[in-house]
Amino acid sequence: MQPPKEIAKLARAAHERTFAAGTVMSEEEDFGSIFTVIVDGEASVSVRGRQARTLKAGDFFGEMSIIDRSPRSATVKAETDCTCLMLTQPVFRPFAVSHPDTMWALLELMVKRVRESEARQS
Repeated sequence: MQPPKEIAKLARAAHERTFAAGTVMSEEEDFGSIFTVIVDGEASVSVRGRQARTLKAGDFFGEMSIIDRSPRSATVKAETDCTCLMLTQPVFRPFAVSHPDTMWALLELMVKRVRESEARQS
């Protein structure tokens, strides 16, 4: 867990955006350079047109493409109105590098998502 001062600093660097229900927030195969945290609302995640999971307040997406600068691996669509905090790569990277515990937690989640994806393909 990061100290409140660090989280507050990161939140100040984020851009808040609201997506109306039904809006595609992130499109599979598009280039992505933004890490997004859902503050309020629900969004669905689909991979190759198949529902993968639901995101709620506190969940995030965009971590893979912001790290490896590759196209997005999933489509994220607002199921309800969603308020999000969005961090650009120039803001996210220095924070991540200077907070190894945060990066480790992010890596654990990414591994979990890859394993879930592999299980769905079996």
